[in-house]
Amino acid sequence: MNKKLLLGLVAFAISFSTLNAATKAPFLITGVMPHYTKDIKIHWDNEQLALNKSQKEKLLLVRKDTMAGVISLKKKIAPLELEVASKIKEGKTPEELMHLVDKIAKLKSSATKTHLSCLYRTQAILSKKQLETLNKLSK
Repeated sequence: MNKKLLLGLVAFAISFSTLNAATKAPFLITGVMPHYTKDIKIHWDNEQLALNKSQKEKLLLVRKDTMAGVISLKKKIAPLELEVASKIKEGKTPEELMHLVDKIAKLKSSATKTHLSCLYRTQAILSKKQLETLNKLSK
């Protein structure tokens, strides 16, 4: 009975760790860069933002491209982070973990570049006034 309970708790802990790793932002820079397409989604029909049909079509494409790229990278990053954590608990040396850290850094760099591209593309679609309005609405 105790073995079943212990196995259940271990399975739960692994599931929770995997879920937590998969929900973390995969970027090198977190908490300070805007997430324009997410904010636009919230204010999609806001009269102050006044998005026209053409802009909405372009913005949907930017969001689709960005999300596909970021989600793909998150799926690669999360297991690598868990592997590093697991190997630390096994007593691996920093030198033995460097190749994993380098892989994670490269993937996070790519995710950050995708985010930067998204921001740039979104800024090119919005007028200066719309961008100012979005920044105010998203505070």
